[in-house]
Amino acid sequence: MSEIEDEPQISDLAAPVPAVVGSVVVFSSEGIAREVDSSSVTSFNFRQPGLLSQKDTTQFSLQHQKFANDLSARLATFLRMDITCERKSVRCASVPFKTFCEGVQQPTHLTVFQFDGLDGAGVLDLRPATSISIANRLLGGSGTAKDVERNPTEIEVALLDDVVLMILSEWAKLFQTTSKPRIVGHETSCRFLQVAGDDTACFVFKSAIAVGESREVFQISVPFSMLDGLTSESSRVGTKAAPEVKQKPMHWRSPYAAIEVPITAGWDVRSITLEEAAAIAPGDLIHLPQELIDRTKVVISETEEFYGTIGVEEGFLAVHLNERIEKE
Repeated sequence: MSEIEDEPQISDLAAPVPAVVGSVVVFSSEGIAREVDSSSVTSFNFRQPGLLSQKDTTQFSLQHQKFANDLSARLATFLRMDITCERKSVRCASVPFKTFCEGVQQPTHLTVFQFDGLDGAGVLDLRPATSISIANRLLGGSGTAKDVERNPTEIEVALLDDVVLMILSEWAKLFQTTSKPRIVGHETSCRFLQVAGDDTACFVFKSAIAVGESREVFQISVPFSMLDGLTSESSRVGTKAAPEVKQKPMHWRSPYAAIEVPITAGWDVRSITLEEAAAIAPGDLIHLPQELIDRTKVVISETEEFYGTIGVEEGFLAVHLNERIEKE
């Protein structure tokens, strides 16, 4: 009977226990509250345990620091402007999908993507100043959109898709995967995302990105089901020969339809001396080789594309395209 009386009651367990500085209150397996040193306690979420060990997190962080450097160089070359992703700002973590959504600031531009043949869908988060600066640069502007607090327009979203696929393709290189990323949707708020449950474990990469004068954070979040597919495929292809590189098919986008590009036709005749050039005057005749007619160069947007034959067709001067000029 005394044993029953000695057991703690429900009211005793619910009663608050005062804690001192540097200590926390824990319950033993018998349900008894006691104070222990806070340094000896480790937080653990039994509903969503961490799927990345400290070693894995460190390894992923080092890989993604390299990804940030490579991405900076590729975007800077593509957009022809100063773009940096700071190595020191790279963060990798495993968090529930709900936690990721709570950390996304508004307004923002969210791109939902998948990898061919893999389960799940990921989310790429680009803040307005970054996304609109990139779109502005693609439209021929200076790439400056500082302190912008609006979502991208439909035309800007269409232009951004090319850059988003470039970012995802660069990220996929970390895993040496043959799966290709594809965009499946866009959202302006995490409230409308239906790609994962609140408790779904996700891998989140975060980095600061500076585009022109704007400096913001962009994130990539993927469920671990997708990450496992990428890493397992990487281990399978690690010992295989490199796959044949195929030319990426071109996808036409309607916003490009109204963009005008110049087209010219001409010949490379011959070189002359400076004395001969100074003596040329109106009325002079310059003799051209007969074979130049069939070697007319067609130049599109300052790029030599075709050899053709020049002539007259239905009263108009025309060039018949014979062959494409091989690029060295």
